[in-house]
Amino acid sequence: MSLVFIACSHDEGYGGLASIKGKIYGKDYNSSGFLVDEGYVGGFKVYISKHGETAYFDSMDSAYDGSFKFSYLHKGKYDIWVYGDCDYCDWDLVYVLKTIEITSTRQNVETEDFVITF
Repeated sequence: MSLVFIACSHDEGYGGLASIKGKIYGKDYNSSGFLVDEGYVGGFKVYISKHGETAYFDSMDSAYDGSFKFSYLHKGKYDIWVYGDCDYCDWDLVYVLKTIEITSTRQNVETEDFVITF
């Protein structure tokens, strides 16, 4: 009896055993530019794509506590981003983008908070 092992290589995306999770932290500014409230926020859309690609392959809304989690990922580099929504801010922060690398098959990566303005 002989056993044959075949190694497979997968591109980034779904089908694996790894995950990426994080939280969205929001800062609410009024029309005068003063910070009026801050904390973890739900209902903000979080996007994931293969690193360097403009088209995303999935998105989800952050939970009430600001958390999100993309599961069943393969090893590789991913871009994750969140758009802020600040009508009164005079800085050019439109979105927050992080590049995350999964280096092992079953790795569970936790990112630093995504800090957005609204």
